Amino acid sequence: MPTVRDVLVALVVGAAAVAGALFADPSGRPLLPWGAVLIALATLLLCWRSRHPVPVLVAVMVPTALYCWLDHPDGPASLLVAVAVYTVASRVSWPHAVLTGVLVVLAWTGTEQLIVGPPPELHLDHYSWIVVTVALGVAVGAVRRAAEASAGRAEERLVRRVEQERLRIARDVHDVVSHSLSMIVVQAGVGAHVAARRPEEAVAALERIRDAGTDALRELRGTLALLRDPADPGADPGDGDGTARDRHAGGLDRLDEVVRAGRAAGITVTVAGDAGALPPEVDRAAFGTVREAVTNTVRHAPDASAVRATLDRHGDLLHLRISDDGGPPAPAGERGRPEGQGLRGLAERAAALGGRCTAAPDGDGFVVTAELPVAIRTTPAAGGAAGA
Repeated sequence: MPTVRDVLVALVVGAAAVAGALFADPSGRPLLPWGAVLIALATLLLCWRSRHPVPVLVAVMVPTALYCWLDHPDGPASLLVAVAVYTVASRVSWPHAVLTGVLVVLAWTGTEQLIVGPPPELHLDHYSWIVVTVALGVAVGAVRRAAEASAGRAEERLVRRVEQERLRIARDVHDVVSHSLSMIVVQAGVGAHVAARRPEEAVAALERIRDAGTDALRELRGTLALLRDPADPGADPGDGDGTARDRHAGGLDRLDEVVRAGRAAGITVTVAGDAGALPPEVDRAAFGTVREAVTNTVRHAPDASAVRATLDRHGDLLHLRISDDGGPPAPAGERGRPEGQGLRGLAERAAALGGRCTAAPDGDGFVVTAELPVAIRTTPAAGGAAGA
Protein backbone atom coordinates (compact mmCIF):
# COMPACT_ATOMS: atom_id res chain seq x y z
CA MET A 1 0.00 0.00 0.00
CA PRO A 2 1.22 3.54 -0.74
CA THR A 3 2.08 5.78 2.17
CA VAL A 4 -0.07 8.77 3.09
CA ARG A 5 2.84 11.08 2.40
CA ASP A 6 3.35 9.71 -1.11
CA VAL A 7 -0.37 10.00 -1.87
CA LEU A 8 -0.45 13.64 -0.73
CA VAL A 9 2.67 14.50 -2.76
CA ALA A 10 1.23 12.78 -5.82
CA LEU A 11 -2.06 14.69 -5.51
CA VAL A 12 -0.28 18.04 -5.19
CA VAL A 13 2.02 17.32 -8.14
CA GLY A 14 -0.88 16.01 -10.23
CA ALA A 15 -2.94 19.12 -9.50
CA ALA A 16 0.02 21.32 -10.45
CA ALA A 17 0.45 19.35 -13.69
CA VAL A 18 -3.22 19.77 -14.59
CA ALA A 19 -3.05 23.49 -13.83
CA GLY A 20 0.06 23.78 -15.98
CA ALA A 21 -1.59 21.88 -18.81
CA LEU A 22 -4.58 24.26 -18.74
CA PHE A 23 -2.53 27.44 -18.87
CA ALA A 24 0.83 26.50 -20.43
CA ASP A 25 -0.34 26.10 -24.05
CA PRO A 26 0.27 29.42 -25.88
CA SER A 27 -2.42 28.56 -28.42
CA GLY A 28 -5.03 28.34 -25.70
CA ARG A 29 -6.14 24.82 -26.62
CA PRO A 30 -8.12 23.06 -23.92
CA LEU A 31 -6.67 19.99 -22.22
CA LEU A 32 -7.85 16.98 -24.19
CA PRO A 33 -9.59 14.21 -22.21
CA TRP A 34 -6.83 11.75 -23.06
CA GLY A 35 -4.26 14.22 -21.80
CA ALA A 36 -6.10 14.48 -18.49
CA VAL A 37 -6.26 10.68 -18.28
CA LEU A 38 -2.51 10.36 -18.88
CA ILE A 39 -1.71 12.94 -16.21
CA ALA A 40 -4.05 11.13 -13.82
CA LEU A 41 -2.32 7.81 -14.59
CA ALA A 42 1.14 9.27 -13.97
CA THR A 43 -0.15 10.82 -10.74
CA LEU A 44 -1.50 7.46 -9.61
CA LEU A 45 1.85 5.80 -10.31
CA LEU A 46 3.65 8.37 -8.16
CA CYS A 47 1.73 7.08 -5.13
CA TRP A 48 4.15 4.09 -5.07
CA ARG A 49 7.35 6.08 -5.66
CA SER A 50 8.89 5.39 -2.22
CA ARG A 51 8.23 1.65 -2.28
CA HIS A 52 9.29 1.07 -5.90
CA PRO A 53 11.27 4.13 -7.07
CA VAL A 54 12.91 2.73 -10.22
CA PRO A 55 9.84 0.88 -11.60
CA VAL A 56 7.70 3.96 -10.92
CA LEU A 57 10.15 6.18 -12.83
CA VAL A 58 10.07 3.86 -15.83
CA ALA A 59 6.28 3.59 -15.65
CA VAL A 60 5.77 7.38 -15.34
CA MET A 61 7.86 7.92 -18.48
CA VAL A 62 5.25 6.05 -20.55
CA PRO A 63 2.12 8.19 -19.95
CA THR A 64 4.19 11.38 -20.05
CA ALA A 65 5.63 10.37 -23.44
CA LEU A 66 2.10 9.70 -24.73
CA TYR A 67 1.03 13.05 -23.30
CA CYS A 68 3.73 14.79 -25.33
CA TRP A 69 2.76 12.71 -28.38
CA LEU A 70 -0.70 14.32 -28.19
CA ASP A 71 1.16 17.59 -28.89
CA HIS A 72 0.65 19.02 -25.41
CA PRO A 73 3.36 21.24 -23.90
CA ASP A 74 5.93 19.12 -22.08
CA GLY A 75 6.11 21.35 -18.99
CA PRO A 76 3.41 19.56 -16.97
CA ALA A 77 4.82 16.17 -17.97
CA SER A 78 8.32 17.18 -16.91
CA LEU A 79 6.99 18.01 -13.42
CA LEU A 80 5.72 14.46 -12.99
CA VAL A 81 8.96 12.96 -14.27
CA ALA A 82 11.01 15.29 -12.04
CA VAL A 83 9.35 13.92 -8.90
CA ALA A 84 10.09 10.34 -9.98
CA VAL A 85 13.71 11.21 -10.84
CA TYR A 86 14.20 12.96 -7.49
CA THR A 87 12.88 9.90 -5.65
CA VAL A 88 15.34 7.58 -7.38
CA ALA A 89 18.29 9.98 -6.97
CA SER A 90 17.65 10.35 -3.23
CA ARG A 91 17.73 6.58 -2.66
CA VAL A 92 20.75 5.43 -4.66
CA SER A 93 24.44 6.29 -4.68
CA TRP A 94 25.46 9.42 -6.56
CA PRO A 95 26.98 7.51 -9.55
CA HIS A 96 23.70 5.66 -10.00
CA ALA A 97 21.81 8.94 -9.62
CA VAL A 98 23.90 10.54 -12.38
CA LEU A 99 23.35 7.49 -14.59
CA THR A 100 19.61 7.78 -13.96
CA GLY A 101 19.68 11.43 -15.04
CA VAL A 102 21.58 10.61 -18.23
CA LEU A 103 19.15 7.84 -19.14
CA VAL A 104 16.16 10.12 -18.54
CA VAL A 105 17.71 12.81 -20.77
CA LEU A 106 18.28 10.24 -23.52
CA ALA A 107 14.75 8.89 -23.18
CA TRP A 108 13.24 12.37 -23.15
CA THR A 109 15.28 13.46 -26.19
CA GLY A 110 14.38 10.31 -28.08
CA THR A 111 10.68 10.82 -27.35
CA GLU A 112 10.79 14.40 -28.63
CA GLN A 113 12.57 13.34 -31.80
CA LEU A 114 9.95 10.68 -32.47
CA ILE A 115 7.14 13.20 -32.00
CA VAL A 116 8.42 16.38 -33.64
CA GLY A 117 11.49 15.13 -35.50
CA PRO A 118 15.17 15.94 -34.99
CA PRO A 119 15.68 19.49 -33.69
CA PRO A 120 17.79 21.88 -35.78
CA GLU A 121 20.19 22.19 -32.83
CA LEU A 122 20.48 20.58 -29.42
CA HIS A 123 19.72 22.86 -26.45
CA LEU A 124 21.20 21.24 -23.37
CA ASP A 125 19.72 23.94 -21.16
CA HIS A 126 16.34 22.48 -22.09
CA TYR A 127 17.21 19.60 -19.73
CA SER A 128 18.60 21.66 -16.86
CA TRP A 129 15.58 20.68 -14.76
CA ILE A 130 16.83 17.08 -14.79
CA VAL A 131 20.28 18.17 -13.60
CA VAL A 132 18.76 20.22 -10.79
CA THR A 133 16.45 17.38 -9.81
CA VAL A 134 19.27 14.82 -9.69
CA ALA A 135 21.50 17.18 -7.67
CA LEU A 136 18.70 17.86 -5.19
CA GLY A 137 17.97 14.15 -4.83
CA VAL A 138 21.65 13.31 -4.26
CA ALA A 139 21.96 16.03 -1.59
CA VAL A 140 18.80 15.00 0.26
CA GLY A 141 19.78 11.33 0.05
CA ALA A 142 23.23 12.06 1.49
CA VAL A 143 21.70 13.98 4.40
CA ARG A 144 19.20 11.18 5.04
CA ARG A 145 21.85 8.46 4.99
CA ALA A 146 24.10 10.48 7.30
CA ALA A 147 21.21 10.90 9.73
CA GLU A 148 20.41 7.18 9.58
CA ALA A 149 24.07 6.29 10.15
CA SER A 150 24.22 8.66 13.12
CA ALA A 151 21.05 7.15 14.56
CA GLY A 152 22.49 3.67 14.07
CA ARG A 153 25.68 4.61 15.89
CA ALA A 154 23.66 6.17 18.70
CA GLU A 155 21.64 2.97 19.02
CA GLU A 156 24.82 0.89 19.10
CA ARG A 157 26.23 3.12 21.83
CA LEU A 158 23.00 2.74 23.79
CA VAL A 159 23.08 -1.05 23.44
CA ARG A 160 26.73 -1.05 24.52
CA ARG A 161 25.98 1.13 27.54
CA VAL A 162 23.08 -1.12 28.52
CA GLU A 163 25.32 -4.17 28.23
CA GLN A 164 28.05 -2.52 30.28
CA GLU A 165 25.51 -1.51 32.91
CA ARG A 166 24.16 -5.06 33.01
CA LEU A 167 27.67 -6.39 33.59
CA ARG A 168 28.32 -3.75 36.25
CA ILE A 169 25.14 -4.69 38.11
CA ALA A 170 26.05 -8.38 37.88
CA ARG A 171 29.49 -7.64 39.31
CA ASP A 172 28.09 -5.50 42.13
CA VAL A 173 25.51 -8.09 43.13
CA HIS A 174 28.12 -10.84 42.93
CA ASP A 175 30.50 -8.81 45.11
CA VAL A 176 27.84 -8.48 47.80
CA VAL A 177 26.29 -11.93 47.66
CA SER A 178 29.35 -14.07 46.99
CA HIS A 179 31.59 -12.51 49.64
CA SER A 180 28.96 -12.41 52.39
CA LEU A 181 27.48 -15.83 51.69
CA SER A 182 30.95 -17.38 51.61
CA MET A 183 31.61 -15.97 55.07
CA ILE A 184 28.20 -17.15 56.28
CA VAL A 185 28.74 -20.68 54.95
CA VAL A 186 32.18 -20.91 56.56
CA GLN A 187 30.95 -19.60 59.92
CA ALA A 188 27.91 -21.88 59.82
CA GLY A 189 30.25 -24.82 59.33
CA VAL A 190 32.39 -23.68 62.24
CA GLY A 191 29.34 -23.24 64.46
CA ALA A 192 27.97 -26.66 63.61
CA HIS A 193 31.36 -28.25 64.28
CA VAL A 194 31.91 -26.75 67.74
CA ALA A 195 28.31 -26.39 68.95
CA ALA A 196 28.35 -29.46 71.19
CA ARG A 197 31.84 -29.11 72.67
CA ARG A 198 32.51 -25.36 72.68
CA PRO A 199 29.16 -23.56 72.65
CA GLU A 200 30.80 -20.17 73.26
CA GLU A 201 32.63 -20.50 69.90
CA ALA A 202 29.36 -21.48 68.24
CA VAL A 203 27.77 -18.30 69.63
CA ALA A 204 30.68 -16.26 68.25
CA ALA A 205 30.22 -17.90 64.86
CA LEU A 206 26.52 -17.03 64.92
CA GLU A 207 27.37 -13.43 65.73
CA ARG A 208 29.75 -13.31 62.77
CA ILE A 209 26.99 -14.78 60.59
CA ARG A 210 24.68 -12.04 61.82
CA ASP A 211 27.26 -9.36 61.04
CA ALA A 212 27.94 -10.77 57.57
CA GLY A 213 24.22 -10.94 56.81
CA THR A 214 23.71 -7.38 58.05
CA ASP A 215 26.55 -6.11 55.87
CA ALA A 216 25.18 -8.01 52.87
CA LEU A 217 21.69 -6.55 53.31
CA ARG A 218 23.08 -3.05 53.74
CA GLU A 219 25.21 -3.26 50.60
CA LEU A 220 22.40 -4.89 48.65
CA ARG A 221 20.11 -2.01 49.64
CA GLY A 222 22.76 0.38 48.39
CA THR A 223 22.96 -1.41 45.05
CA LEU A 224 19.18 -1.45 44.66
CA ALA A 225 18.99 2.24 45.57
CA LEU A 226 21.37 3.05 42.73
CA LEU A 227 19.16 1.13 40.32
CA ARG A 228 15.92 2.72 41.53
CA ASP A 229 17.01 6.34 41.31
CA PRO A 230 20.20 7.00 39.30
CA ALA A 231 19.60 10.76 39.66
CA ASP A 232 19.79 10.47 43.47
CA PRO A 233 22.04 7.48 44.06
CA GLY A 234 22.64 8.35 47.70
CA ALA A 235 19.00 7.96 48.64
CA ASP A 236 18.51 4.63 50.36
CA PRO A 237 14.98 3.90 51.59
CA GLY A 238 16.47 2.04 54.54
CA ASP A 239 19.10 4.67 55.30
CA GLY A 240 17.84 8.11 56.15
CA ASP A 241 21.21 9.86 56.12
CA GLY A 242 21.81 9.06 52.43
CA THR A 243 25.17 7.36 52.93
CA ALA A 244 24.29 4.03 51.33
CA ARG A 245 26.20 4.89 48.21
CA ASP A 246 29.30 5.82 50.17
CA ARG A 247 29.31 2.57 52.13
CA HIS A 248 28.42 0.49 49.11
CA ALA A 249 31.01 2.12 46.88
CA GLY A 250 33.88 2.07 49.39
CA GLY A 251 37.41 1.47 48.24
CA LEU A 252 40.70 0.39 49.73
CA ASP A 253 39.83 2.15 52.98
CA ARG A 254 37.60 -0.88 53.67
CA LEU A 255 40.41 -3.43 53.46
CA ASP A 256 40.21 -3.88 57.22
CA GLU A 257 36.79 -5.47 56.66
CA VAL A 258 38.40 -8.03 54.35
CA VAL A 259 41.12 -8.69 56.92
CA ARG A 260 38.53 -9.28 59.67
CA ALA A 261 36.39 -11.48 57.42
CA GLY A 262 39.41 -13.58 56.50
CA ARG A 263 40.40 -13.90 60.14
CA ALA A 264 36.87 -15.04 61.01
CA ALA A 265 37.22 -17.73 58.36
CA GLY A 266 40.53 -18.89 59.80
CA ILE A 267 42.74 -17.16 57.23
CA THR A 268 45.36 -14.55 58.01
CA VAL A 269 45.11 -11.69 55.51
CA THR A 270 48.03 -9.28 55.30
CA VAL A 271 48.16 -6.14 53.17
CA ALA A 272 51.41 -4.50 52.11
CA GLY A 273 52.09 -1.34 50.13
CA ASP A 274 50.32 1.95 49.60
CA ALA A 275 48.18 2.80 46.59
CA GLY A 276 47.99 6.50 47.37
CA ALA A 277 45.10 8.67 46.22
CA LEU A 278 43.04 6.99 43.50
CA PRO A 279 40.05 7.95 41.36
CA PRO A 280 36.84 6.48 42.82
CA GLU A 281 36.42 3.96 39.99
CA VAL A 282 39.97 2.64 40.38
CA ASP A 283 39.67 2.63 44.18
CA ARG A 284 36.51 0.51 44.02
CA ALA A 285 38.01 -1.83 41.43
CA ALA A 286 41.15 -2.33 43.53
CA PHE A 287 39.12 -3.08 46.66
CA GLY A 288 36.85 -5.45 44.72
CA THR A 289 39.90 -7.29 43.37
CA VAL A 290 41.35 -7.88 46.84
CA ARG A 291 38.00 -8.86 48.34
CA GLU A 292 37.14 -11.28 45.53
CA ALA A 293 40.58 -12.90 45.71
CA VAL A 294 40.17 -13.47 49.46
CA THR A 295 36.63 -14.76 48.94
CA ASN A 296 37.93 -17.10 46.27
CA THR A 297 40.44 -18.50 48.75
CA VAL A 298 37.82 -18.94 51.49
CA ARG A 299 35.44 -20.75 49.15
CA HIS A 300 37.78 -22.96 47.18
CA ALA A 301 40.97 -23.46 49.20
CA PRO A 302 40.06 -25.15 52.50
CA ASP A 303 43.75 -25.82 53.24
CA ALA A 304 44.74 -22.17 52.91
CA SER A 305 45.90 -20.38 56.04
CA ALA A 306 47.21 -17.08 54.69
CA VAL A 307 46.55 -14.55 51.95
CA ARG A 308 48.95 -11.74 51.12
CA ALA A 309 47.84 -8.67 49.16
CA THR A 310 50.50 -6.35 47.76
CA LEU A 311 49.71 -2.87 46.44
CA ASP A 312 52.44 -1.33 44.32
CA ARG A 313 51.97 1.94 42.49
CA HIS A 314 54.35 3.02 39.74
CA GLY A 315 53.41 6.39 38.31
CA ASP A 316 50.00 6.10 36.69
CA LEU A 317 49.75 2.32 37.08
CA LEU A 318 48.60 0.41 40.17
CA HIS A 319 49.83 -3.18 40.47
CA LEU A 320 47.93 -5.64 42.67
CA ARG A 321 49.07 -9.13 43.61
CA ILE A 322 46.98 -11.32 45.90
CA SER A 323 48.35 -14.80 46.62
CA ASP A 324 47.38 -17.61 48.97
CA ASP A 325 48.94 -20.84 50.23
CA GLY A 326 45.97 -23.01 49.36
CA GLY A 327 48.06 -25.88 48.05
CA PRO A 328 49.52 -26.89 44.68
CA PRO A 329 47.33 -27.08 41.59
CA ALA A 330 45.28 -30.23 41.11
CA PRO A 331 47.05 -33.08 39.29
CA ALA A 332 46.30 -33.59 35.63
CA GLY A 333 42.84 -35.00 35.08
CA GLU A 334 41.45 -33.73 38.40
CA ARG A 335 39.33 -30.64 39.00
CA GLY A 336 41.10 -27.63 40.41
CA ARG A 337 39.31 -24.59 41.72
CA PRO A 338 35.88 -24.44 40.10
CA GLU A 339 35.21 -21.86 37.44
CA GLY A 340 32.70 -19.13 38.20
CA GLN A 341 31.84 -15.47 37.76
CA GLY A 342 33.90 -13.67 40.38
CA LEU A 343 37.36 -13.51 38.81
CA ARG A 344 35.84 -13.18 35.36
CA GLY A 345 33.99 -10.13 36.64
CA LEU A 346 37.27 -8.70 37.94
CA ALA A 347 38.82 -9.08 34.50
CA GLU A 348 35.84 -7.32 32.91
CA ARG A 349 36.01 -4.48 35.42
CA ALA A 350 39.75 -4.03 34.89
CA ALA A 351 39.31 -4.05 31.12
CA ALA A 352 36.59 -1.41 31.39
CA LEU A 353 39.15 0.86 33.10
CA GLY A 354 41.83 0.12 30.52
CA GLY A 355 43.72 -2.39 32.65
CA ARG A 356 43.86 -6.14 33.00
CA CYS A 357 43.42 -8.87 35.61
CA THR A 358 44.53 -12.50 35.55
CA ALA A 359 44.20 -15.44 37.92
CA ALA A 360 46.11 -18.71 37.87
CA PRO A 361 47.80 -21.35 40.07
CA ASP A 362 51.24 -20.31 41.25
CA GLY A 363 53.55 -22.68 43.09
CA ASP A 364 51.81 -23.89 46.24
CA GLY A 365 48.83 -21.60 45.91
CA PHE A 366 46.78 -19.35 43.71
CA VAL A 367 47.56 -15.80 42.64
CA VAL A 368 45.47 -12.96 41.27
CA THR A 369 47.31 -10.10 39.58
CA ALA A 370 45.86 -6.86 38.27
CA GLU A 371 47.12 -3.71 36.62
CA LEU A 372 44.85 -0.70 36.90
CA PRO A 373 45.65 2.65 35.28
CA VAL A 374 45.27 5.54 37.68
CA ALA A 375 44.49 7.81 34.72
CA ILE A 376 41.36 5.97 33.55
CA ARG A 377 41.16 4.93 29.90
CA THR A 378 37.59 3.71 29.66
CA THR A 379 37.08 0.84 27.21
CA PRO A 380 34.15 -1.53 26.52
CA ALA A 381 33.95 -4.27 29.12
CA ALA A 382 35.32 -7.55 27.93
CA GLY A 383 35.57 -11.04 29.25
CA GLY A 384 38.82 -12.02 30.84
CA ALA A 385 40.39 -14.73 32.89
CA ALA A 386 38.28 -17.56 34.02
CA GLY A 387 38.15 -18.07 37.71
CA ALA A 388 36.09 -18.88 40.68
